[in-house]
Amino acid sequence: MKSMRYDHASSRPSFSRRLPPMHALEVFVTAVRCGTFSRTASEMFVTQSAISRQVQQLEDNLGVQLFIRHKRGLRLTPEAESLLPIVEDAFTRIARACSNLRNSGQVLTLRMPPTLATRWFLPILPSLQAMLPDLDVRLTTYDAWEPSFETSDIDAAIVQGRGDWPDVEAIPLFPELLTPVSSPDLARHLATPDMLCDKPLLHCFPLNGWPLWLEAANAQDIASHRGQIFDTLELALSAATRGQGVALGDVNLIQESLRDGVLVRPFSIVVDRGVSYYLVFPKARGQVPKIAALKQWLEEAAERQRQAYGSLQLVRVPTHD
Repeated sequence: MKSMRYDHASSRPSFSRRLPPMHALEVFVTAVRCGTFSRTASEMFVTQSAISRQVQQLEDNLGVQLFIRHKRGLRLTPEAESLLPIVEDAFTRIARACSNLRNSGQVLTLRMPPTLATRWFLPILPSLQAMLPDLDVRLTTYDAWEPSFETSDIDAAIVQGRGDWPDVEAIPLFPELLTPVSSPDLARHLATPDMLCDKPLLHCFPLNGWPLWLEAANAQDIASHRGQIFDTLELALSAATRGQGVALGDVNLIQESLRDGVLVRPFSIVVDRGVSYYLVFPKARGQVPKIAALKQWLEEAAERQRQAYGSLQLVRVPTHD
């Protein structure tokens, strides 16, 4: 088997000496479909003699005859019959790849935790669509603490953590700020943190939230492990809305529920455990226009979010996870 010649400047294979002219291949496929050189010329807006020259050039390049002319049109030689499906498949693949590249600039696939998507991102999404009306934003949810782009087609993600992931650009948005929330009826029985002792505590992963908050509130005597454990914060907040217990809500994600009165903050203490939300994307994609636009828009939205904190009674706690 002959070895493939490589272009030393790019270290990629060079096909210039092995491939016939691409336009001649296109003429070949079109002529097969049209059945005559005259109809081929009409479809490609050239003269019939130009089509004949392209076919002759391809036959000379390959060293075989491709067409046999007869009264009713063109008949393919056995060599042309074997070449046709390969060329058609190659053109189909090229067309599909080019179409995907053209469309990729108009589609932005973004992944984030489900509760953040539902309670923070969706309400402000219309402003992104207004700023970039030609951009199709596709949202997926995944509650992961490690960004991964190797095995997915997402463009960017919002994840929780401390921003120390390798090989990605991590743009801080806002910190996770935890505070107890409950239904209004249950909140009437919670004058002080000590009164949580006989109330169900609602948990979600990771499970260090309640111990940290109770320590900040000087209520360490309360058994922090009691109550239901949920996979996501969204489920814990939904259970709290139904009066099933007290959940630790993120201040960033409960504003709408507080305004609607379906959730209440019984206590003023808010815990910052050193975890934030970050916009992350591969470093090599930072200059892609749609990523740059998303970054600017999210930074502005996050700044407005931080300004809404007002005079929260923040307690920053050390963690060991």
